[in-house]
Amino acid sequence: MATTFVPLSELSLFPATPDQVLESRRRHAPQWCRKLSIEEYLLRDQLMDGHEHASDNKFITWVLAPRANPTTLDFMCSCETFRRTAVVAHPSDPSGAKQVTAYAIASVFTPPEKRKKGYAQYMMRLLHWVVAPRSALPVFPDGWGSPTEVPEGLGLQSAQFSVLYSDVGKEFYQSCGPIAEPGGGWLASGAVETSWYADKAPSGTTTGPTSPHIWLSEDDAKHVWSLDVPFMRADISETAKSSGHTAFSFLPNKGVGAFVVQRTMSFTADDAPVLPLDTWGVLLLPSAVVGVDEVFADLDKQPTYATWTLDTSSESSRVLVTTRVRASRETLPGLLEVLVHFARKENIQKIEIWGLPETLQAAASESDWETSARTDHLSAFKWYGKEGENEVEWAFNEKYVLTFMASISQNLR
Repeated sequence: MATTFVPLSELSLFPATPDQVLESRRRHAPQWCRKLSIEEYLLRDQLMDGHEHASDNKFITWVLAPRANPTTLDFMCSCETFRRTAVVAHPSDPSGAKQVTAYAIASVFTPPEKRKKGYAQYMMRLLHWVVAPRSALPVFPDGWGSPTEVPEGLGLQSAQFSVLYSDVGKEFYQSCGPIAEPGGGWLASGAVETSWYADKAPSGTTTGPTSPHIWLSEDDAKHVWSLDVPFMRADISETAKSSGHTAFSFLPNKGVGAFVVQRTMSFTADDAPVLPLDTWGVLLLPSAVVGVDEVFADLDKQPTYATWTLDTSSESSRVLVTTRVRASRETLPGLLEVLVHFARKENIQKIEIWGLPETLQAAASESDWETSARTDHLSAFKWYGKEGENEVEWAFNEKYVLTFMASISQNLR
């Protein structure tokens, strides 16, 4: 169905009303509901609105709508932002990593009848003016009308950086900067995975892994992420010092890592939420007599663990994607052994580790794991600091950061 083109200068970005939030979700439910019914998809998102990652206005749905009718349900397109705690370390700062605010962007969607009009690109350009401090941005472009009015009390215009995951390649979001000319948007970076395939691996033994370990429930994984935060802050500071680049990262606690677990929920016949696994991680133990807190008690002794989520998008296979991995060159083989054991037990056909450091990629290859560039879910960032893009480094670019894919190809073309 053809629709009348609305000039971009007459449009602006607005926080969605409750009715617009529901309309936005109804629009993209058929595209992203996967194995859920549309009703279950809407129920899952409603339940997740009450989780920690969305509390205190950290989660906002945005709509591109006419200034003359900002609450219309006939808005042009929509997206979502997640305000998160992050850390940044500068190579010349001896005080270590500093806490900052940053944003993750997800669910960019344009309905079919409104595509190919430039709406999505305009929305993404305006989004910089919502999340970033005005002091970090250039002059608002002529021809765009007036700048978006940002509501108070939502923690906006505070971002040190923002990230998204693209399924339309590198160029589209890179072109969506805060200026009228193409460029200056989100830069693709670090989209690398290290993978194990069940159909390529030799048959495993039935004796189980040899390393002492503890299986982690969902609550255990949350606890381990919190315990890992001091280690991550120390690592980010060291990365900045050794590379000479400013290092930045999200942290997996405060509901961030839990988000990608809860998104795997499905429902019973009476709409009770259920998760596809009971185990969401593993912690290797230096001996069989210590517990989780003891393993993390000494910053000088690096723990070894992995947490994960399940990608159920495929109709024919189950894919385990690690959300967070901490290991050394010496302990990684034992951790991979445990991961493969779990995969075989749960009939998982593939394991993906995102963002494994290069030194560990080499160690993984010795255990017949393959490292390659991802062709989808391309991680991309926009830096709002004074440093150039080639002077910053995204640390811990792993699955726990993911909110959801920013878009898929037919949504924008």
